[in-house]
Amino acid sequence: MTLPHQATETLPILDPERGLARLLGDRHVYGNVLRRFAGYASSVQDAAAQLASGDRESAHRTLHTLKGAAGLVSAPQLSALAGQAEDALAAGEAIDELIHPLQTALEVLLVEIADEMERHPPPATTTPMPEQSDGIILLQELARLLDEGNGAAVDLATRYGMLLAETLGAEPWQAVAAAIDEYDFDRALSLLRPAL
Repeated sequence: MTLPHQATETLPILDPERGLARLLGDRHVYGNVLRRFAGYASSVQDAAAQLASGDRESAHRTLHTLKGAAGLVSAPQLSALAGQAEDALAAGEAIDELIHPLQTALEVLLVEIADEMERHPPPATTTPMPEQSDGIILLQELARLLDEGNGAAVDLATRYGMLLAETLGAEPWQAVAAAIDEYDFDRALSLLRPAL
C-alpha cells in the first residue's frame, strides 16, 4: 500500500532499535551497515540524472537499491518515499514531485546516522579471521542469511570477502558480492547455491 506523501512525513527518520533488532542485536554489524549507508548519499541525484537522460530502467534500479538500503538500516521514511518513486516509475508515471522530498529525507537521514554513530560507536571486534578451511562454512552461513533476508549477510560478505572469493572463485564471488551490494538477496542466493 502506498502512503500519501503527508503520511510518510510522520514515519521515523531512523529507528535504531528496530534496525539493531533486525541484526540480532549485534551493534558491530549494525554500525557497519550504518557506515556503509554513506555510499548511497548520491542515489537520488543519480536517479534524477538517469531520468534526465531517459534511462528509466537504471533510475528504477537505483531507487530499488536505495529502498533496500534504507530498509536495512531501518529508515522507514526514506524507504517509503523510495518505494513510492520506484512504484511510480514501474507504472510509467513521472516522479518529478518526489525527487525533492526524497533528497531531503536522504540528507536528514545521513545526519541522523552520523548522530547515531556518535552516540553508539560500534564496539571493536575481536573476531579472528577464519582459516581457509572455514570458507565453505562461511558460504553456508552466508546462504542462510541471504535466505532469511537477514542484513547480517552484508557484513559477513564485507568482512570475509577475500576468503569467500578464494573459496568460491574470484569471478563467481564478484557476481554474488555485486548482488549483495544492491541488496538483491534472492539473486545473490541463486548465484551462490550451485557452489553449496
